[in-house]
Parts: sequence; structure tokens; C-alpha cells
Amino acid sequence: MKVVDLTHEISPGIRVFPGSPQPAFIRWSKFDTHGYDSEVMFLSTHTGTHMDAPCHFTLNGESIDQIDVNRFICKDALLLKIEKETNELITRRDIMDCGVNIEKNASIIFNTGWEKHYDKEENQKTEDYVMANPGLGADASQFLVESKVNAVAIDSPSIDAGIDHNFISHKILLSNNVLVIENLCNLEKLSSGQRFTFIVTPLKLVHATGSPIRAIGIVE
Repeated sequence: MKVVDLTHEISPGIRVFPGSPQPAFIRWSKFDTHGYDSEVMFLSTHTGTHMDAPCHFTLNGESIDQIDVNRFICKDALLLKIEKETNELITRRDIMDCGVNIEKNASIIFNTGWEKHYDKEENQKTEDYVMANPGLGADASQFLVESKVNAVAIDSPSIDAGIDHNFISHKILLSNNVLVIENLCNLEKLSSGQRFTFIVTPLKLVHATGSPIRAIGIVE
């Protein structure tokens, strides 16, 4: 069995969307004074590798604490490697060309290769990691809804391309109760077309629109 951590570290320097706060870890207690160490966190619920709840873009949709916990153990996850660059869209045809069968309640994970820009600073394109990423086209999202999948995940910071300020794929997926998981990493450790168990663990935050997660892939 191989276990793969698919989660970015959260630190004060993590890449966040423009206008979102940088995470802060505030020392709350000290071992020398209190006998134990602890800290307080300040961060958006959509920081790093995270899950979007339906209520993020859907009026009266489920919040993160209301989602059935069984949906977080995805035994039929499928990785699709579809490389895309700045603001490019994954289309329905791209998915069909992978030649795989998408079963009901499957979780589909897209490896676009965008993760390679995460830690680089030497050019403008990588500075646009959270503003010019590839994402799903409307036809691809609608196809996944028609396929009745459980969740859709991607290695870019948003399921929508950076250029799409209308968040079309967010709206299509979340309004149809398809979970959205963003900002995965280490997908190159899995093979395209590979089926595996995908475990995602959001915090049970009451009325929250999302949560950072620990995402784990298990290959038997």
C-alpha cells in the first residue's frame, strides 16, 4: 500500500487569493509560563488545500458541517492527467479523450501540472499562480454533473480558470451538490487513469462555506 500526502503546507507565506488574509499563527501560551505550548490561528476557510461546501456559491446549500461524512472517504477516485497552462480550460472532450469510464459517485481528480508554478518566483507567470490558473470549462463541469460524481478536485487554486470572474464551474458543480476540492499537490506521484482511495478531512465548522483539509491518496 502506498500513501500519498496531497496537501500543501499552510504557513504565513502561503499563496492566497488577492484580498484574502495571509494566515497568522499567534503564540497563545508558552511552555515556560503555562507548562504547555499552544497557538491561535487566523486564516480564511479557503486557504491552501481546501474543500468548498455547496453554500459557498449556492443559496441554502449545505455548509461544510452539514455534508455527509461518508462523502469524505472516496473509494472510487480517478486521476486524470490533462496538462493545461495559463487560463486554459479542461473540456468535456479532454475528459472523453482519456478513455476512462466515470462511474456514479466517483471522485475525479485533475492533474493539470499547474503545481509546478507553486514555489517558483523567477517570472511573472508563476507570480500569477492564484490569478491565471487553468480550470474546468462549463461543458466539462456539466458533464461531471450528468455523470453524478461525488466530488471534483484539481491541483490549481481554483476549479475555475483565473480569467473566469463569474465562477461558472463553481456554480454548476456546487449547485448540483458536487463537492469541490482545490489546490492539491503531489499528483505526479499517481498515474493518469489510476483509481485509488481519496480521503479528505474538512474541519466541522458550523455554517462555514469551506475548510482547509488534509487530502490523502491511498493506492493498494
